[in-house]
Amino acid sequence: MIESGRTTVGVTPVQVDGISVNPIGLFIHNESNTKKLYLGNGTVSIENGFSIDPSSIQNFTLFPGQSLFMLSDSGDHIVSWLRIPV
Repeated sequence: MIESGRTTVGVTPVQVDGISVNPIGLFIHNESNTKKLYLGNGTVSIENGFSIDPSSIQNFTLFPGQSLFMLSDSGDHIVSWLRIPV
């Protein structure tokens, strides 16, 4: 089943869509026109995260047991995601 959602991200890491039980394709859209988004594991930070530029979309493949976390360099950062089974 294809699922989607939106979340508000701040300076504390938040998990994107829980832990994967089956392989999934996960698309992350940074909806901000000015802020970078940072992704990684549960200890992601601005210094060690994979950055997604403003207004950009990035896709990932997650396997069972994997999870993805994100944060921003400021509060009230809107991010949308789309999950597709693979």
